Amino acid sequence: MTALRTAFTGYYGMRNFGDDLFGVLCAMAAQSYWRAQPSVVGPPLQDAPARSTVPRRYPPRWYGSTGVVGKASRWLSFARGLHDCDVLVMGGGSVITARESFRKPMMLSAAGRGVKLAAVGVSIGPFHDERSRASVAEFLQRFSYLSVRDARSHREAQALGVGSITHAGCDLAALLPWLTPREPRPAPAPGAPVRIGIAPCHYREDGDYAAAPPKRRWEEQLIASLARLRSTRPVIVDVFSLNEHERHGDRALARSLVERLRTEGLDAHWQGYARQDPLRTVDALAACDAVVSARLHGAIVSYLHGVPFMIVDYHPKCRDFADDIGLDASLRVTAQDTDNPFGAALPALLAGELAPRVPPHAYAQRAPDVFQRAPWATP
Repeated sequence: MTALRTAFTGYYGMRNFGDDLFGVLCAMAAQSYWRAQPSVVGPPLQDAPARSTVPRRYPPRWYGSTGVVGKASRWLSFARGLHDCDVLVMGGGSVITARESFRKPMMLSAAGRGVKLAAVGVSIGPFHDERSRASVAEFLQRFSYLSVRDARSHREAQALGVGSITHAGCDLAALLPWLTPREPRPAPAPGAPVRIGIAPCHYREDGDYAAAPPKRRWEEQLIASLARLRSTRPVIVDVFSLNEHERHGDRALARSLVERLRTEGLDAHWQGYARQDPLRTVDALAACDAVVSARLHGAIVSYLHGVPFMIVDYHPKCRDFADDIGLDASLRVTAQDTDNPFGAALPALLAGELAPRVPPHAYAQRAPDVFQRAPWATP
């Protein structure tokens, strides 16, 4: 029997930790649960057991660039992925929106030639008007399978009329304990420094999401809280740049934060995401004793590895995840926080308090179904 040829598409190869993690996990899961022959639309990803549609020698920075070279690279890569596949899967992320791109007409054309369309671990919307919602509903009518990552997206799928093909799943990162299991974190030695991870995000503060807090404000509040914590115990701070994109990335923000922390006498280090190697960054996040993350997957990976965390609620997807796991309101940093939200929360996290209502193992139990519920899944 010929193996199912499955191509996964997303924002892979754009120097973003969360998106590259989706690509790696999709390739692993397709082999495990679909007995498929996977390919990833984009540059090669470290540890992904899949063929890539971009040659290994092609510079990743060209593929992810914003100019003509980048756009042409992504178009050719996508066309190559469609050329030789039975199922095209949108794998992970906020990809089911009304935003137009070259992918949509090419996907519809492929569906007309018999290629099955699917999406796993995705969010739907939100939409600003009924016209946008209707356009997405028409697009999703051509899909064979859809697994969404949050309860709000599942309700949206029902409203769009595609409930019969939709599975209420979870974020693809929940596959980590199944596909790349790690040893439990050892208990810290008495007197050892506490390691705090911070993942800032270069988000817009003038967008439509009213909950997004000013970046400078929450960073200054966190710096003050860490300085107070250092007066009671040794502290090491890892500042993660989880998106290294030249325009949308966090490198400048993260490096600036490191310098400000050092000015306060804190032992701070920059941790950049590089080389399309998301599992290395997973290890670094899992090694922290607590994490404060504006990047969604800094928070999700911490949660899955039992690392206490706070999330900066700058986007609906952050709120959706926090709602799904029952994260305490005091661990969500929002625009409504006039007082320092870290003052009481950080010590409570380090003391093992304020755990999410849904334990990580219970959330992860839902992950295999994301792939096993697909019509072409194998026992």
